[in-house]
Amino acid sequence: MTSFHTSKLVAYPWSDLFNLVADVTRYPEFVPNCRDVQLLSRRVEPPELTIIISRMNVGFSVFELVYTNRTTADAIARRIDVEALDGPLRYLWAHWRFEPKGERQTDLRFSVDYEFSNPLLAGVAAGVFGAMFGKILNAFEERAAHLFRGRAAAHTAAQRRLTTI
Repeated sequence: MTSFHTSKLVAYPWSDLFNLVADVTRYPEFVPNCRDVQLLSRRVEPPELTIIISRMNVGFSVFELVYTNRTTADAIARRIDVEALDGPLRYLWAHWRFEPKGERQTDLRFSVDYEFSNPLLAGVAAGVFGAMFGKILNAFEERAAHLFRGRAAAHTAAQRRLTTI
C-alpha cells in the first residue's frame, strides 16, 4: 500500500473549492497527467450528496492508466471521497476535506491510498504516481486562482468600501 497526505491553507471559500474538486470533467484542463475524463453517470441524493461515476485516463511517459471512479461529494460533511472501481489498481481511495477558516480561507486536505494490481507496473509507475499526487493540491489552488481571482478582488474592494463608510 502506498499513501500520500497533504494539506494547505488556501485563500478561497470552502464551497468554491468543493465545487472545483467535484467538477471531475474539467480535470484534463489542469490536473497533472489527467488526459481525459468521461462522465458515465451523475445523481444527486437529498439533501446534498452527489455521486459521480467517471472513467479517467491518466498518462505519463509511455504509460496510460484507464480506470473507473466513484466520486461521492458530500457538501454537508464538506468532504469528497473517490474510489477506483476497476483498472490496473487493486484499490485507490482518495479523500478531500474542506475545513473553513473564516469566510475566505479553507484548510484543504488531500490524501490518497493506493496499490497496483501488477507488481511490475507498481515498480515502474510508483514514483511517477507519487509525484503526480504531490502536484495535485497546487494544481487545484492554481485553478482556483484562475477561476476566482476577479471574485476575490471584488470582495476585497467591497470590504474596503464598507470599512470607509
